[in-house]
Amino acid sequence: MQVKITRWGNSQGIRLSKKILDNVGITDPIGQKLEVSVDQDEIIIKKAPTKSKLAERFDGFDLSNYRKANQDSKEFDWGESVGKELL
Repeated sequence: MQVKITRWGNSQGIRLSKKILDNVGITDPIGQKLEVSVDQDEIIIKKAPTKSKLAERFDGFDLSNYRKANQDSKEFDWGESVGKELL
């Protein structure tokens, strides 16, 4: 599929059809982040990985520092993971 580059104010842009967005799993495009890179003479546009709101809240959280600061808490360390635990 070919698209034209058009002027948007002082910038340039392209329009992507709903079909293209659907093919990459973008169903609600407003605010969707994309990764743009250049490889030789190609412009590559990829859907940026998204994190859940809960995962974003834990950005920068250091579990070992938390445990050191809360040694007197009632938490119990059950040891290393042995199955398909996520933590």
